Amino acid sequence: MADTGPEPDANQTPVPDPAAGAAFSPQDEQAPETGPGTAPDFAPATTTWVPTPPPPAQPNQTGIIVAAVAGVVVLVLMACVGLVGGIFLLRDGETPVASPASRAPLLPTTGGSPTASGQPDQSEEPVAQGPQASAYPAEKVEDLNRVCDEDIYYPELPKRAGKAPHPVVLLLSDTPGLRYKDDGYYYDLGLSKKVEQTWASEDPRKVQMVACLDRVSTGSTIRNCKFDDPKPQTLPLVRTGWRLRVYEAATGRKLLDKAMNGDDQKCPYVVMVGADKKIYAEVSDRAAIAALRNLVNK
Repeated sequence: MADTGPEPDANQTPVPDPAAGAAFSPQDEQAPETGPGTAPDFAPATTTWVPTPPPPAQPNQTGIIVAAVAGVVVLVLMACVGLVGGIFLLRDGETPVASPASRAPLLPTTGGSPTASGQPDQSEEPVAQGPQASAYPAEKVEDLNRVCDEDIYYPELPKRAGKAPHPVVLLLSDTPGLRYKDDGYYYDLGLSKKVEQTWASEDPRKVQMVACLDRVSTGSTIRNCKFDDPKPQTLPLVRTGWRLRVYEAATGRKLLDKAMNGDDQKCPYVVMVGADKKIYAEVSDRAAIAALRNLVNK
C-alpha cells in the first residue's frame, strides 16, 4: 500500500491552499433562511471590482475634418436637389431672389446685363446688306451725294429705261468727305439747255444715273507748278488714280465701276490747295465723257 502521509487532525483548522483558491466552510455555503417577516441575521460582505478606465484617446483631427467636409457637401447636394424651377444669379449689393418656374433662365451676355434666353439681343440683329431706299425724296442735286457715299437710292426717280439720252450727273470727290457736282466737264458737247439737262441737270427729279468720281491714290511728281496769287509759290503736280462708279438713281444698281488715271497733267490756272500743298492730276473732261457716253446715249 502506498504511503498517503499523516492522518489529518480532526481538531485542526484546514489551511487554504493558495493555488486552489479560497476554501469555505460548509456554513458559508448555506444560504440564510428567509421568510415572510424575517430578516437575515447578517449581510454577507461583497467586494465589487471596478476596472480603471483607460486614459481618453486623443481625438483624430483628420477624421473630424473629413467628416465636417463630407457634411457640408451633403448639405450642398441636398440644397441643389431642393431647387426647382429657378437659378440664382447674384450681384454685388443685391438680394438673391429665386426665379419662378415660368421665367426663362437668365444667361450672361458679353459686356452687358444678363438677357433672357427667350428674347433676342438687340446687338445681334442682322445688318442690312446692299443699297437702301431713302426715307425722303431727293429735292436738290446735293441729295444725290448719298448715292455715292451712303449706298442710298431714290425710288421716286426715273429708271434708266426707254429712249436715250439717259440723264446723268457727275459728282466729284478729290478730298475725303467733300463731294461736289462737276458743272463744266460737258462743255465740249455744247452749251445748249438740252445738253446741260442730259449731262449735268440741276433738277434731281430728271436724273436717271449718278456718276461718282473719287480720288483713290497718288504717285510721283509730274511737274512743279508756279502760282503768283495771292503770293508766289511752287506746288508739285502728282500722278493720281481715280475710280468711276455709275449707279441707277432709282434702284442703286451699279452700272459701271472703272479705274481711271489722272490724264490731265497740265498745270491748272486756278487750283484749290489742301494742307498737303499738292496738286492732283485730274481725269480730263474728254476722258470722263468717253467713259459715260455709252450709258448716256444708248
